[in-house]
Amino acid sequence: MVRTTIACARCRRYKVKCMHTGTPPCRGCARAGAEACNNCVLSLPALTKKKRHRPVGVPDPTTDTSRPQHQTLDSPLADVISTTYERNNHLPAYNQLEDCLIESGLVLRAGNVFNEKFPEIPFLHMSSFRKSVRSLIEDEKQGPETQAAHSRRKFGRATALYAALIAVTLPIIDPDMKRAEYATLAKQIVSADDAADIYQVQALIVLAIYEWGDGKPYRAWIYSGMAIRLVQLIGLVFCGKPQPPALPLASIDTHWPSLDTDFAFGTSGVKSYPGLSLDESPIFIVEDIEGYFALLVQGIDIWSDILKWVVSGGRRHPDVVISKEMPWLTRSNWRTNYQRLQLWRQKHGSRIRFPDVGVDGHVSLRGGNAEAFAYINLIYHVSILFLCREYVPFLPTSSSRPSGPIDPPLLEVPAPSGWWEERADELFSASSNITALLSELKREGAPLLTPFAGFCAFSAATMNIYVAYFPQMNLGRSRGRETDFELDLAYLDEFQARWPMGAGWWATIERIRDLYQRASADRSRYVGKTRADFQHLETSVHDCTGASPGDNDESAMLGHHGHSAQVHRRSDDPQAAISLQQATQTRSLNDTSLQASQVIPDWNELWSLWGDTQLAAFGVEGSSYEYSFDLQDGITPVYQ
Repeated sequence: MVRTTIACARCRRYKVKCMHTGTPPCRGCARAGAEACNNCVLSLPALTKKKRHRPVGVPDPTTDTSRPQHQTLDSPLADVISTTYERNNHLPAYNQLEDCLIESGLVLRAGNVFNEKFPEIPFLHMSSFRKSVRSLIEDEKQGPETQAAHSRRKFGRATALYAALIAVTLPIIDPDMKRAEYATLAKQIVSADDAADIYQVQALIVLAIYEWGDGKPYRAWIYSGMAIRLVQLIGLVFCGKPQPPALPLASIDTHWPSLDTDFAFGTSGVKSYPGLSLDESPIFIVEDIEGYFALLVQGIDIWSDILKWVVSGGRRHPDVVISKEMPWLTRSNWRTNYQRLQLWRQKHGSRIRFPDVGVDGHVSLRGGNAEAFAYINLIYHVSILFLCREYVPFLPTSSSRPSGPIDPPLLEVPAPSGWWEERADELFSASSNITALLSELKREGAPLLTPFAGFCAFSAATMNIYVAYFPQMNLGRSRGRETDFELDLAYLDEFQARWPMGAGWWATIERIRDLYQRASADRSRYVGKTRADFQHLETSVHDCTGASPGDNDESAMLGHHGHSAQVHRRSDDPQAAISLQQATQTRSLNDTSLQASQVIPDWNELWSLWGDTQLAAFGVEGSSYEYSFDLQDGITPVYQ
């Protein structure tokens, strides 16, 4: 039923309620004067068909001038059924790329690699996937006409997913092959396809990972958002009650397989509630890696909260400064995140804790066990690294010892005895463990070169080079680990050859090494320097998108020496500390996005791995965000 209202054209134009007695003029026109009264005509609104807006530059593939766009009640039932079937199975316009790009053998290999190297999104049902692709391979061997069929007819609705899988796994399979063509094909099919199904959701998720690794976080954000909305549209997230679909994760009864065997054989797993906090749910220790998925999801949830807290200001966040939080207090943000992380770690059995157990045993099991083992431990160690790094001086002296922050906001109460020494040990042990884990995987013939693993290696490198130049920051306990940084460089060198995002991390590491080298050789040149003098460099250290630091830090380093001393003199003033925090977070979430994060359901937030340090809610520092850009042509968003 369409709601209609009798109103005049003037009230409709101004979008106000037309008050009248059923005859003109209405009250608004009467107050406007004689001319408005003479032109006041009461009428029903004109009913027009709603036009569906398509992406810029993408033609409507279902447009057919030979028949009406919508079936009428007078149309025969057979015609309606036929048209519906044609629309649901419509093949987009033939693309010459499809003939030469997607080969069944390459699809099979890409699926196997994806299932092993990306354990955080194990949505491929491998037995069904292999069976369907192998049947196509057999058909291709029997007849050349099947092989000649272009990809959309051969793979059906899974074509976009398969093209995206090839694009995201080629850096691992064969870095020399051009993956952009596969990604372009997947984007074209996704943009031209009106149907909403699970294949579309999966293709969008894979494209988001591809864009992240390609150094384009904005496009990754767009594709992940599209996947989330499509999940809502097709009802994959459903609470079972007549309520809006945008509910917090804790309000949704989610039933997922508890083991890989449950998923592989289609059996029912144990019903679990991922929204429950760890202190509300019983501690169930997972001894075997087969039960990794529930652990992995919980770990990613904790890690995303830690990363979001750090990049939104961390200890320099206005709320933390005003409340004068001490990280060792129970109710502090730092302590809350740390306790959640340790409760999660208690669920890890002895077989899945690194470095308590080596990688070789999991590699021998094959089937992605080593990668799942690596992801669980990488999440834990990188979370420890980010938490403990937050209170470490950015530029210490060669004789500095663990003692907490030396730049504002300073802590007003001394820490408990030995607290800073314990945090330093955890910090540098975590960075060393990340390096050792990735190195062992490579040595065992199962290298992990994915975007998340690359970010962990980059984060570890920042701390390994830190303790190499300032060994007393760990009380000399890192001696003998001097090769860790060289191993990190070797990993990042190989990583940047496969993923464009690695180039920015490489540039950041070079800048950090140059800074620490000069600071350790001539400390007098850096007296009074704090984080405020290296804003861009510090931001790039926390950046997970591969953005390289700017050149402004160098001029700040050589320039105004009195700035830091002035900041120290004002360190007792909370407003001064807030001003410093705002200055050092020029590329972080603005106040609007921070407020919005409190009302948006947890599962509906931006994934912080895709650029929380760069993305605001709708723009940056009050600018408007222009969404009319083509995601397929490599054009970045425009700020106005």
